[in-house]
Amino acid sequence: MQRVQPFPVAVALSFILIILLSICVLLHLLFSPATWPMVRLWEILLPGFTWISTLSFFLAVLEIFFIAFYIAYVFVPLYNFFNERIRPKEGTEMKPLRFKPVALTVASFGAITYVLCVIFDFIFPQWAMNELWEILLPGFTWISVKDFFIGLVGVALYGIYIAAVFVPLYNNFYRTELPEVK
Repeated sequence: MQRVQPFPVAVALSFILIILLSICVLLHLLFSPATWPMVRLWEILLPGFTWISTLSFFLAVLEIFFIAFYIAYVFVPLYNFFNERIRPKEGTEMKPLRFKPVALTVASFGAITYVLCVIFDFIFPQWAMNELWEILLPGFTWISVKDFFIGLVGVALYGIYIAAVFVPLYNNFYRTELPEVK
């Protein structure tokens, strides 16, 4: 079984997120914040990003690289771990994805990230992401023991949902004969 490598995932994710940020900045410049509410999401996700200056944009790009490498170097080893444990060792060719290792990977990654974000919010309250968690997790308010566990269950359920949507789509395209991009 071929293992997924984190570095190419990190680089690809970095560029995807930078392109998404650039599109959002362009749309922000074209439309008012009232009609393009992604402004607030990027400000929550990227501490120090304010939409005002070139320096702020470059700070956001650095933060995106950090986030992408964090995701890749936590997510990919988790995926490799669950995939090796759940699937018997076979040949080296890539197989279609299986729901269980992907669901466990995304749910574990979400839980780890959530716990790190809660710790970060206590250490740096001026950059707290609790507003984002309140948007994403119904019933969550900042923070009690009950709300912490609501958040933990919520991010795990998001992981299962992502796997339930992603795995069948990926496997469908995996089986489809598409021309290789060179």
